[in-house]
Amino acid sequence: MDPSASEPKDTLKDRERPIENSPSTVAGQASTSTPHLAELGSTFTVSDGMKVYNPVSESSTPKTELDDTFFEPTLFDVQSHHSSVLSRNKRLNEAPLLTAKHRDAEKAEKERLKKGKWPNTTIRIKFSDGTIIQNTFPSDSPIQPVYGFIRLALRDEVLSRPFILYQPPRTKYPEHPIPPSTSTKPKPAYAKTPIIPPANYGHVRGSAVQGLQGGTGGQETLYELGLVPQSVLLVRWEDDEEMNASSYPAPIHEHLKAQSQPLPPSIPKEPAPTPTTNTTPGQAKPGGASATGEKKIPKWLQKGLLKKK
Repeated sequence: MDPSASEPKDTLKDRERPIENSPSTVAGQASTSTPHLAELGSTFTVSDGMKVYNPVSESSTPKTELDDTFFEPTLFDVQSHHSSVLSRNKRLNEAPLLTAKHRDAEKAEKERLKKGKWPNTTIRIKFSDGTIIQNTFPSDSPIQPVYGFIRLALRDEVLSRPFILYQPPRTKYPEHPIPPSTSTKPKPAYAKTPIIPPANYGHVRGSAVQGLQGGTGGQETLYELGLVPQSVLLVRWEDDEEMNASSYPAPIHEHLKAQSQPLPPSIPKEPAPTPTTNTTPGQAKPGGASATGEKKIPKWLQKGLLKKK
């Protein structure tokens, strides 16, 4: 006797019914074929904290022409710049001499406080047409889970296409270490000159090397890459220049495009309060004149004028 004959008809119909591409199904299929997705955790899915934003159109961002007075520094701008220069010089000239051990300990303490302040990092992935997908990652996570998150959102026909994440102009964050170039073509003289930052280069995001040259495809964390607390990474396809055109639509699942929403506007910063000076009537100003507009005459000059009269 055939065992399938005793089964209900509904069960047989369910077996023959094709599986729809739901978000959880796509996530499960991609997790079995895409490397580094196990590092995302068992609770990570396509819709878990993911947001999709529409491309920004020119009509949605009105162009506002700034007045010439906007670029003129105010009194508050000059005072704040002057105070920052003085504090920087004081910090550099009057700082106590520290040994290498104390400097490393102080640097490690600052990094620990910064990591505690931003345990998570918001990453926005922008495609060539302006479509943005966003998710949050742990700040101590490497760049590979970001690549895995992008592949979860891509359609099946483009999963095998290689791509790389970068920030303009040429800061790349590869998924795997890039093999050294075996080209025998001599480099021009300007390409052989290393980039040496000046002494007053200032703070560099991440470490000195990653902040200037991007990632190496290793296990550098998002914090070491300088992507904390939030960053925007662009997608560049390596084998098809047509996909890098602005007219090419983002190759993500249709159900994700249906959930897209307009990009929220940036919150403008509140203008800094202008410093107020407490002056009383009749109080002298630095120029030698009082608040009432009367000019004071020195006593020795008053005596000379009285003698002439």
